[in-house]
Amino acid sequence: ALADTIASGAGDAASLALWQAHRRRMAEAARGLRVGWPKAGFGARDRYGLRALLALLLILGAVDAGPDWAQRIGRSLAPSFGAGGAQPAASLDIWVTPPDYTGLPPQLLPATAPATPISIPAGSVLLAQVHGRGEVPRLVIDGKAGDFARIDDSNFKAQTTLTAGGKLAVLQGGVSLGTWPIMVVPDLPPTVALLPPKRTDRGALRLEYRATDDYGVEAVKATIALVGNPAAEPLILDLPLPGLHLKDAHDASFHDLLANPWAGLPVTIKLEAKDALNQTGASDAITFTLPEPAFHHPVARAIVDQRKELALHPDQRDIVAETLSDLSLRPQLYGDDKVVFLALRMARERLMINPDPQTIPAVQELLWQTALRIEDGRAPLMQEDMRQAMQALQDALARNAPDSEIDRLTQQLREAIHRYLQAMMENALKQGLDQLPQFDSSQMMGGQDLATLLDRAQELARTGARDAARDLLSQLQDMLESLQLGRTSGMPSGAARAMGAMQDMMHRQQQLLNQSFRDQRDGHGDEQGAAATQEALRRMLGDLMSQIGENGEIPQALGRAERAMRGAAEALRQGKPGDAIGPQTEALDQLQQGARGLGERMLGRNQGNGPGYDGEPDAQDSLRQAEHDPFGRARSPDEEGGWVEDGGAMRRGLGPDTDSALRRAKAILEELRRRAGERDRPAIERDYIDRLLR
Repeated sequence: ALADTIASGAGDAASLALWQAHRRRMAEAARGLRVGWPKAGFGARDRYGLRALLALLLILGAVDAGPDWAQRIGRSLAPSFGAGGAQPAASLDIWVTPPDYTGLPPQLLPATAPATPISIPAGSVLLAQVHGRGEVPRLVIDGKAGDFARIDDSNFKAQTTLTAGGKLAVLQGGVSLGTWPIMVVPDLPPTVALLPPKRTDRGALRLEYRATDDYGVEAVKATIALVGNPAAEPLILDLPLPGLHLKDAHDASFHDLLANPWAGLPVTIKLEAKDALNQTGASDAITFTLPEPAFHHPVARAIVDQRKELALHPDQRDIVAETLSDLSLRPQLYGDDKVVFLALRMARERLMINPDPQTIPAVQELLWQTALRIEDGRAPLMQEDMRQAMQALQDALARNAPDSEIDRLTQQLREAIHRYLQAMMENALKQGLDQLPQFDSSQMMGGQDLATLLDRAQELARTGARDAARDLLSQLQDMLESLQLGRTSGMPSGAARAMGAMQDMMHRQQQLLNQSFRDQRDGHGDEQGAAATQEALRRMLGDLMSQIGENGEIPQALGRAERAMRGAAEALRQGKPGDAIGPQTEALDQLQQGARGLGERMLGRNQGNGPGYDGEPDAQDSLRQAEHDPFGRARSPDEEGGWVEDGGAMRRGLGPDTDSALRRAKAILEELRRRAGERDRPAIERDYIDRLLR
């Protein structure tokens, strides 16, 4: 009655007074209550004395409990009824699994909290399991709690992805099962830096970069944009990685962009690196002039110039078409090649008839193939095949491809190098049987030397030293990229300088001719500036003619070119660009004829030194003295005068230490294979040997 509360009428004064009077009466009655002594009455109820068994059971229980008897009796006299009976203590297992791309192992959180926060990568999966007790545990992260999922009556499970947080705790029934300070580390975007681009001796673009990421770089690409024409579609190049999931990636790649219409034009190059979360980092943009093919044939060079004009000024296709038409009508300049004639006429017609912008890339490709046919024959195609084979082998080594694939790709590379060298030699022989270029003797590489390098790279890959194999292949590629066969390299140095000046003048004269076409079409232009440029070009030709005259007779075509330039300059000074087109075309034609005649004479196709000899030994004398070809092969004593391998060229990058290490690695490999074949060895040892072999 004292613990009871009023059921109704609490707001009524009379009812409340009556209730208080009732409580006072009950309190007075409670003071008079007395508890009497207990009366067992067992004697009357237990006539057989079975109560003695209770005492006996109590004694036996105390003996069986051992030293714990006192605590057990105490617990029996003071039981706990709050949890519905005694239960075992709860156990907690909690661990963190980082994302797969991090390469980090799962981390089991310690039972006691450490002094410093535990670093956990963002995106890690936290898994917690509680066994015991009946209450549902709670997972608390920075004060935000969530219940565990019940598996059965005494097992619970919680799982979540950690993206932020500083404190982690697990609670059950108001009791903390564990608390840990944590620090969720975010995945930062990668960084990438582009080293200054370079042009190889063979005209390839060399891009070297360094990219870093906290868990690994997944991809690197280069974006190349044309300067001065933002509407042009950027060129995207995927750069190779030296390995998988590298935190610090440093590599260089070679890209043959000579066939690209932007060759020889200024561009901006910007790199972009990507990580496993597709986060990107970009480098600073670098302005660079793309490598330009060194065409020596004047017609091939003129065709490539028109190809570049289409890239820079696609709206001036009519001027390019007229220039190509003019070139096609001079078959004597390109050896009366009917294929070249048809290609030039086709390019001209497509530019004039079809106004579709998609026509320009197709015409640019046609012009490129035509220029290659005039200049180099099939050597460029063989070089591209070699580069692709080299890249395929490098990629296979980087991704740890099986030995069978490495052997197959190595054989493909060996065949591609053979075809490339053969094409280069055919091109040189076509230009002149006895006019092979000079090479530094320290750079000589014979076919046997190239084969040796490939064999050693293959052995390094088989023994597991794949990084060393990739380095060796990079050295080999540098050697192959440095090989070049030029038309002027077989000349005396003075003649080579003269031919270079001639080519530069032809290029400038072609630009002036294009400018006159544009000025005539538009009806206005800077004629006085063009006249000054034309006059300066005429004076350059005069100086060159004076230098040539000191060593021999001046080609008559150069004199006619000088007179045509004079007439063109006069027409431009009078503001008549249309009248300058004819003399400029004549000047370009005569420059081309003069360059061809000068080159043939200065090459000295007769056995003696012809006019223009400047007293320096030419390539023929050097090769005859060295008795080696550009690839280090000695001249054979047979009647055909062919080339044989001497095996004595310098092997770059293969010193005594490398040879010794390779021999030791091969010896270890052979010994392991021998022991693996001895089946009487213990199983644990054979398993170990098999793992070493793998």
